[in-house]
Amino acid sequence: MSISNQNPQGNRRVPMVLIVDDESLVTKTLSSYLQLETEYKVMAFESPLEALKAVKVKAPDLIISDFLMPEMDGLKFLSEIKKLYPDITTILLTGYADKENAIKAINQVGLFQYLEKPWDNENLKVVIRNGIMNKDLKILLKEKVKEFDQILLERDKLAEHNEMLKEQLLLARNVQESMLPQSFPNSSGISIVAKYLPALEIGGDFYDVVPLANHHLALLIADVTGHGIQSALITVLLKSAFSGFKDTTASPGEILSSMNKILFNVLPRGFYVAAMVVTINLLNGRCRIVNGGVPYPYLVQVRDRSVERVPANGLLLGVADGELYQPGSEVSLKLQKGDRLLLYTDGLSEAENAANLQFDNGPMIQTLTEASQKSTAEILEHLAVAARRFSKPEHRWDDVTILGIESN
Repeated sequence: MSISNQNPQGNRRVPMVLIVDDESLVTKTLSSYLQLETEYKVMAFESPLEALKAVKVKAPDLIISDFLMPEMDGLKFLSEIKKLYPDITTILLTGYADKENAIKAINQVGLFQYLEKPWDNENLKVVIRNGIMNKDLKILLKEKVKEFDQILLERDKLAEHNEMLKEQLLLARNVQESMLPQSFPNSSGISIVAKYLPALEIGGDFYDVVPLANHHLALLIADVTGHGIQSALITVLLKSAFSGFKDTTASPGEILSSMNKILFNVLPRGFYVAAMVVTINLLNGRCRIVNGGVPYPYLVQVRDRSVERVPANGLLLGVADGELYQPGSEVSLKLQKGDRLLLYTDGLSEAENAANLQFDNGPMIQTLTEASQKSTAEILEHLAVAARRFSKPEHRWDDVTILGIESN
């Protein structure tokens, strides 16, 4: 058995990877690669029995196990591990002929992924990274569910005290709103404005911005199916998954695909996320757009007061797993000085009048044309007010989020 600790930084917890394979060449090769290419702690065993003893003392974050081993096969070994740590992420190494057993492992022990020998090092590194993130998100979701369950329990106890209940819900709303950007990055070339209107005290819409490398920003707008507490919980996952792309060179399609892989494994059954990612070059105003189920954005061009719908479409997140999911086609455009790109969730576009006509199929373009010379903040306010006036009194409102990107 060997243990290595690759350069932990400060007090930040360094994930631990456990490798189990009866071939010493495999354990040494994998250990050496992870030591050189990652910062993970690595434990390696040639005996699954010895590995079991070790994990009872200290739990790893992820386990890579061979299938064919003389003391205990990988399926039995991972079953024992799952009894100890149900949320641990497991990867099975198999030969080409062991696919049937790998599928059995997926069904019986909740295998995260299986890889055939010989493996591709870069692919393995990506799988390990996603697996550790998947485990952390599952734990985070459970913690948040417990927190919200506690709030609900308190709500039931205090239901007769209506004012107390309002205070609790207001607190929950404040917590959720604290996850939204309190301000947007300063830039001489680009400014961003947001308007967020939850249908209830807490909602399922979410937006965020992270700085990318090379003078770029990534902007996310998302809408979780439904609204209320369950949808609000899922926005915690969106925040965590999207924040991981800070300072990278990821494209909008890569960001959506990676987020889908994480969400597909942790979203409750029947829950999906509509999302759009826009990356912005702060130096020249070039925007790259990839959609995953959010309504088409609009481009408002100040020089001729034109309003154009930007044809960007794509599949919801959480519908298909990582291998099958394909983000929408990337659309690229360049914002000239004064141009505004408007993103919004379907709570705005699907506002309905008494004739069952939706706002996006009625006066929305006219509203934008009339407001095209206003400031971006005024346009967003004008849209929200116009949708309210357009809708029928009994319309059941969904969460509404509107983002405006302007080239200065």
